[in-house]
Order: sequence, then structure tokens, then C-alpha cells
Amino acid sequence: MVTLEEIAGRLVDRKDYDFTVTKEHWEPQRADDYVLPAFTIKESTAKGAETKLRNKLSKVLTFIDFVEHKRFKTGCTIIPISVTNKDNLSIWKNEKGVSRAIAFMIEIGLISIENDRFQFGAYYEKDNKSKYYRYYKENEDKVKQYCKDHNIQAFIVQNKLYPIDEIKNVHSEIDKSKVRFASRLKLVKPAELSKAEFDEQLTLCLYENYPGLHFYIQKANEINEKYYKDYPKFRIRFQPNIIWSDDGRYVNRIGIRATNSMSNLKKEQRASVLKTYGFTLEKDINASVPRMTLSLNMGHWIEEDTDIYELIYRQMEPTGTFTQEVREAIKKLHMRAYFDAGDKSAGHHTWLSMKQDEIERQDVCDKMAEFRNAIIQAEGGKLYGSDIFYVESCVYLMTLYDLLASGHRVWQVYDCFYSTGDEDQELFEYMISNGVRINFEEFLKVYWIS
Repeated sequence: MVTLEEIAGRLVDRKDYDFTVTKEHWEPQRADDYVLPAFTIKESTAKGAETKLRNKLSKVLTFIDFVEHKRFKTGCTIIPISVTNKDNLSIWKNEKGVSRAIAFMIEIGLISIENDRFQFGAYYEKDNKSKYYRYYKENEDKVKQYCKDHNIQAFIVQNKLYPIDEIKNVHSEIDKSKVRFASRLKLVKPAELSKAEFDEQLTLCLYENYPGLHFYIQKANEINEKYYKDYPKFRIRFQPNIIWSDDGRYVNRIGIRATNSMSNLKKEQRASVLKTYGFTLEKDINASVPRMTLSLNMGHWIEEDTDIYELIYRQMEPTGTFTQEVREAIKKLHMRAYFDAGDKSAGHHTWLSMKQDEIERQDVCDKMAEFRNAIIQAEGGKLYGSDIFYVESCVYLMTLYDLLASGHRVWQVYDCFYSTGDEDQELFEYMISNGVRINFEEFLKVYWIS
């Protein structure tokens, strides 16, 4: 019989299987041979022209902050700029706005076209479409200097909020009860609504079905305005991510997770960020998704001295030897088994991601079915799908808020907190663990509807 260790070792894609997080898989390319475009700002004395130019440059400054970790520190970098990328849409609202902004950045000399054809695959977003551009660090410096000379500040991106009292006006054809954070939906758009109107209506349904959502989005905006005004790369994006079917007739997925523009930096890239901002303290929550799940099912926070990965193993092997290799296998396979629709699909999708020589498909399917059942039992009898990222985000968002309010500068990456502070590492870990416990139990008491 195949083991979990063997399955984990045979995985080919080796990526986290969480169904929600968009991860970049391109690498920036350096253009060694290039001609620097002229840096040109066209000023006008026409009525309203100055304000319009300042607004444009304010948003370009925010874009510059977002791409800082994607471009080389000097010279020209070839990068994709997507009209559907979430960061870009958060600045310019829609694809047309992004397209107009790209044209403006070409006009002033910040970028130029590398490839004029739309390409797919620069990001993992299903509907991504990008052109590749040359991005010039020399002209970035000139944009920044111009803005400094003219007292132009970077645009502060905020998460969109709709008035809660608009819930009463949700279209009668929409079944509110079916509007959930989930990866397998079919929410058909009423004919008289535009896609944007339907997105708004679905968000209002989410406010009703998740009573804390509106409050926590407000908190994210407060963090961005109050604590991250001068640190745009750390600003929190916390919005429902509504995904449409290819034919645009219905919504087939709604996800949510608190992120920022640097959430997807690779581990080896984080070191330079820690050094730049003086982050000397670090704490991540052990086994975050399984711990949140068991805590929800038990009705109280499960402290980190409970080894949930071993609990899972003991469901499968009550008297076996729990080794580090077994732990790593369970950790690697957990998200696959947790988020797939059921026993059969978990095994099938894992099989498709494996080296398949000298191993039977049915053995893999049987082992993954056993593994998924062990997860359900060890984590309290119920799994929460995409809802778990909503819960996780709310709890960690308030923990971040408390830490920032106490005077720390913090960068949060999902379940990990990097921070400045005078505390030693042991005290900092206690602060985070205690804060997460308090904020989880407050969330459970006030906002959670099971």
C-alpha cells in the first residue's frame, strides 16, 4: 500500500493546493540593451488640467510601489502588466482604467511596449491577460522626484464598501442563501443586471450571510489609512473575489483572503524586506487552517501545543511512529485533501499531479480518501472549505490591528507576522499567540454563524 510520504515525494507541481491564492510564477527579465525613453510630463494651464495630472501621477506612484519587488533595482526590467491584475484594478477600478493608465505611463516614459500581443500565464488568475513592457528604473526615479517637487502623494487604495442598508434592495431572483465563499457555485446573473451590478448585489448578500464581513473590511481600511499610509506595499486588500464563468453568464466561485502586494514573495525574497524595514521578530501560527477548523468545531481556541498533524496521523495509525518525514507529508498534502470536493476527487487530482510510474492509481485514491477522513475526524468532524480563509483573515486582521496600535511596524503574510519591537522573541511569540486566541474567541462570540 502506498504511503503518504511516497505520495508527497512524487508530487510534480509541489505548490500549495489552497484553491484561492493567486501566485506569480514568472520571473523578471533584465533588458541589458535598451534605449531610455525621454521622461516627459505635459503640463497644461487649462481649467482642471493640473488636478487631473496630479491624480494620474498619484496613482502611478502607487503602481510604482506595487512593482518595486518585481523589477530589478537598476536599469530596465521586462515585466507583464495585466489589465485584470487585482492590484492594478484596485488602483484604476476597471480594465479600461488600467489600459488608459498604461498609455499614460508610456507617454511619460516610465514604460514602453516589449510585446504588443496579449499573453496568458503571467499569473495564475484564470482570466489573466497581459502584455509585456519595459520598465525603466531611471525614469521611475524621475517620476518620484517630480512628484516630490510638486507635493504629489501616492494614492491610498482602499477596499470598497457598500452601505449595509442596501441589503434590502437585493434582486428578488437572487437566492441569498446560496451566496457563499465557495469554489463550486452557479449563481446566474439576472438578465436586467450588468456584471458590475450583480457583483455588488452578491457582495451585499455576503454582508448578510457573514455578519462580520463589513466590519472587518472597515478595519482593513482603517489599518491602511492610519498605519500604512506611508507603507503602501503592506496595505491590506480584503475584498470578495468574485470569479465569473468563461461565458459570463454566472459566477462560479467567490473567494476571500486578506493579502497585500508582497504576500506572494518567495521565502528567499523576504529576507531583503525584513532587513529594509528592520523586522527582527517573527511568528507564524502553527498549522493555521487545521487549527482554525478544530477551534471552530470545539467552540474555543486550540492552543499551539496541540499537534494537529499528529492527531491526523493517529486517526490513521493509532500506534505507529510519528516521524518528521510523516509530518512533512501530512503538511504538504493537507490542503489537497481539505479543499477537494470529496474522497474521490482528492485522490484523482493528486494522482494527476504525481509521477505515476510503478504505482497504482487506485492505491493513491484509497490512501487520499483515508487521509481526508482522518482530517475530518481529527479536526472535529466538519471542514469549512473557503470559509476557513474568511475566518483566518478576520482573526489575523484584528491581531495585526492590535499590534500596530501598540506601536509596532508589522508586515503580515497570511498566518505569519514580521515585526519591529523591543520584545525578545519568546515574549513576541506569546503576544501573537495570546492575541490570536483573544481575537478568535471574540470573532466566534460576535460574528460567527455556523
